[in-house]
Amino acid sequence: MDIVYVGDLAENGTCLARLHAFRRLGFQVRPVDVGPYLRAGGPLLLRVRARTMAGPVITRLNRAVVEACLEAGRAPRVWFDKPLWMKPWALERLRRAGCRLYSFTLDNPFHVMDEPGWHLFRRTIALFDVNIVPRHSSIAEYRAAGAGTMALFPVPFDPFINYPARPWPPARPVAVSYVGSPYEDRPAFLSSLADRGIGLRIGGERWHRHPGLRRPGITLTPAVYGDAYRRALWEARINLAFLTLSHHDPVAHKSMEITASGSFLLALRSDGHQAAFDEGQEAEFFADAQEAADKIRFYLSHDAARDRIALAGCRRAWHSGYSHEERIAAVFRETDPAIGRDLTRRAVALLAARRQEVGLD
Repeated sequence: MDIVYVGDLAENGTCLARLHAFRRLGFQVRPVDVGPYLRAGGPLLLRVRARTMAGPVITRLNRAVVEACLEAGRAPRVWFDKPLWMKPWALERLRRAGCRLYSFTLDNPFHVMDEPGWHLFRRTIALFDVNIVPRHSSIAEYRAAGAGTMALFPVPFDPFINYPARPWPPARPVAVSYVGSPYEDRPAFLSSLADRGIGLRIGGERWHRHPGLRRPGITLTPAVYGDAYRRALWEARINLAFLTLSHHDPVAHKSMEITASGSFLLALRSDGHQAAFDEGQEAEFFADAQEAADKIRFYLSHDAARDRIALAGCRRAWHSGYSHEERIAAVFRETDPAIGRDLTRRAVALLAARRQEVGLD
């Protein structure tokens, strides 16, 4: 099975993690890294390019993608990861050559925050053979934009990045942790927890822009990725997760990573979270800062209950098809049954072997 994989293959990104999952499933992957194009030039040029998705660099990027796909031969499948930068003429050229084009993005192009550049992608949705989204609510909007075949790819975890510590449970010197970005009302929510006497470690980029969090009881740390990110999850007795409400996300990506890593999840309550994990058995949820603070106090003083829920949540993630490999197989099972069935068998076997390696079976 051959596939051309087009995306920003930065070392610590989820795009690269998905590429590795394709390879583990047996695909012969031809990568096309658009990152060097997107990051070429000075700060002003980067801002203009991100907003307009135009200019000579974007033209060269599109030509490079077309050339790579045509050189691959045999009208390959082409998987685009968040293709904000693809021009209609380039996609039409690939369609005429018989390529099967897949578009995947975890973000919501119809409900973005402050990220510019989505206008071009919204115009090209109809040119992809398959549009892949992480939430049911996006399907109608994609359809209205001309999308044909749609497939769901709910937020996953990576079984080679997110896995439980051995021996388990590990030492957890941090009481409560949040690792992520200061989107939406998260700074105010975390400040409200601190007002209620909850000590916090907050890790990630741009938190220094929120002076209200520079206070006793809150420790701000830099962003961490890969192995360091997993260790940060292991270190905390309670890990918080939120939802990007402007994206209409039903489940947080972080919720999958926390549970798969064998750590205790306390997340914003939603229908999606409650469908993914049994509340009070495999994870805990909150509606507001007061409920979150109450549950934090309870579980910090009940180690056995906390560890029991963390382990149950870990097993739920690892036995429920939530991994990258199983999500990819499900997409192809729905859109390309001829290879989807084989991919499903491979994914099941891979996860079974990996569970044994990490001590879950």
